[in-house]
Amino acid sequence: MNVLLYSHVFHPSVGGVETVSRALVEGFVAQGVDCKVVTQTPAESPKDAAFPFEVVRQPSAARVRELLRWADVVLFNGASLALQPWVLLYRKPFVWVHVGYQASCIDGAGWVDGRPAPLTPVASVLFHARRGGWLHAVKNGMKLLLRRGIAKFGVTRNVAITEWMNGALPLPRQVQIYNPFPIERFRAADREGAEYEFFYMGRLVQEKGVDTLIRAFAKVLARQAGRPRLLLIGDGSARPELERLVAELGIGSSVFFAGSQSGDGLVEWVAKGMIGVLPSAWYEPMGGVAVELLAAGKSLIVSAQGGLAECVGDAGLTFPNGDDETLAAQMLRVLEDPALRAAQASKARERAAGFMPGRFVAQYIEMLGAIARKS
Repeated sequence: MNVLLYSHVFHPSVGGVETVSRALVEGFVAQGVDCKVVTQTPAESPKDAAFPFEVVRQPSAARVRELLRWADVVLFNGASLALQPWVLLYRKPFVWVHVGYQASCIDGAGWVDGRPAPLTPVASVLFHARRGGWLHAVKNGMKLLLRRGIAKFGVTRNVAITEWMNGALPLPRQVQIYNPFPIERFRAADREGAEYEFFYMGRLVQEKGVDTLIRAFAKVLARQAGRPRLLLIGDGSARPELERLVAELGIGSSVFFAGSQSGDGLVEWVAKGMIGVLPSAWYEPMGGVAVELLAAGKSLIVSAQGGLAECVGDAGLTFPNGDDETLAAQMLRVLEDPALRAAQASKARERAAGFMPGRFVAQYIEMLGAIARKS
């Protein structure tokens, strides 16, 4: 079976889509599936030869046609209009993996200008008309209509990456398969002797709700005599604003910004934290960081709406998105109850075993093989 995987972003770019795409293609190749990757990410250096698969970057139309003639099935990691109309003209079976809300709203995220945005088509068009004018709304609304039309009538299979997405974006011919994340390395962070009582790992951007965490942590400091510490692992456009918030609240001596980390260094920083908090304000489609922290055996507190809570299950506590008061109460609850932390850690390890990537890669291979045989 020849699989063409389209990933708009790919290595050396860093992010959730890139990580999952690489896990998929490496899993396919390891199981004897021929796979090539198409991406719009340029190479920083000629290291693609080190991959056991071909990476085609920013291909011409002629190269796209050549790749489609080769492929038995096309897998899009994202609801993308890329490679169209050639996929339809060549009548190739193709799969859309819905890693966001591209088929339900204009912005594809449900988050605009630092605030939640509607996740349904009509409400999204009206929202963007008020925000950017009717010309902008109609133009992008037509693109949304095209994506929805393809998702409903064109694709061979839709894949929802969580049950949350299955409900938020109900589509015909849809199956649910969790994203495969390479979580094994995070087991090395499952150790005693944490230096920080609370920690966050992820991008420092508005939708991740780190400001909610900082406000909640300030409340914890005011109520807890032990003066706990907060570690923030990651970087992003909201960091200056978050640093100002820390200063305004007068908690600078208890908050440490570790910056962007990767590889073994990232695992070492995760090992320094005891209770992980993932406070996303928006509705995360899945939340790979939650799965990674489960593998690290960490106590977890996550926002309730979105895919984070689904991934964590009974291995952690939740709070309403954006509610710093309730988050502070949950943080104090876990901090002051060692038995609860131990129970959470045990459940985290058990739950992480169900998220090992090989299981989901096998589900993809089974699905794609059935599609290719039928085609």
